[in-house]
Amino acid sequence: MDRLIHTALNSLNIVKDNSFIRSNNLANSSVPGFRSDYHLKTSGTAFLETMEAHVTRGLSVKDDNNMFDASSGPMSETGDPLDVSIRDNGYFITASDQGNALTRRGDFSIGSDGFLTNGASAVILDNNLQPITIPAYRTIDVTENGDIIIQPINSEPGSYQTVATLGLVTPQGPLKKFPDGEIRYTDGSTIVADQGPRVVNKFLEMSNVNLMEELVGSIEDQRVFEINLKLVKAAEEIDRGGSSLMRMPS
Repeated sequence: MDRLIHTALNSLNIVKDNSFIRSNNLANSSVPGFRSDYHLKTSGTAFLETMEAHVTRGLSVKDDNNMFDASSGPMSETGDPLDVSIRDNGYFITASDQGNALTRRGDFSIGSDGFLTNGASAVILDNNLQPITIPAYRTIDVTENGDIIIQPINSEPGSYQTVATLGLVTPQGPLKKFPDGEIRYTDGSTIVADQGPRVVNKFLEMSNVNLMEELVGSIEDQRVFEINLKLVKAAEEIDRGGSSLMRMPS
């Protein structure tokens, strides 16, 4: 009986965690480059399915609550020269308080200080892992290999200058989301630009959250919650019945 109650309560706890994960995914479904978090399994061979996910869905790994979907999101053409997306499994490199991190978010902008940042205000690093600064320009363009080319504002017409190269990396090991929400190597290895990935200018990669999957999963989680709640109540009734049978007759 204790095992029945334990199993049911464990499932209820997983449903609670899944509710938080789904809410977070849905809240970030419109955030460019967002990597959706995986949900915990309430039944089945969760360990084997997780190991299979490592092979079939990219270099994502589960360690506590940091398993995420590394697959690409849909591309959207914006026409904005500061919107950049990455092909395949590459990442941009950003600076953060806890160390350099990886991101797919390419909705870039230039702050008043000249630093290139994305929509999350993360400073974008170049191929030498230095912050990228952009001087005043007439036009700006990003090549396939990440070179940022501008036409300086005070230059002669037709005069162009390469001011920086986006730091790009193809992960060579498992990744995870750290407590600060940033993606890094699982073992804490140093992130080094290898310039392997190719980029597409004037396109923006959107979130890879599957809205239909999240909504259907919410309904399934609700059913699991109701079933396991009934199991807990049934176990309680059985336990009371057994206790009454064990009482000495008065």
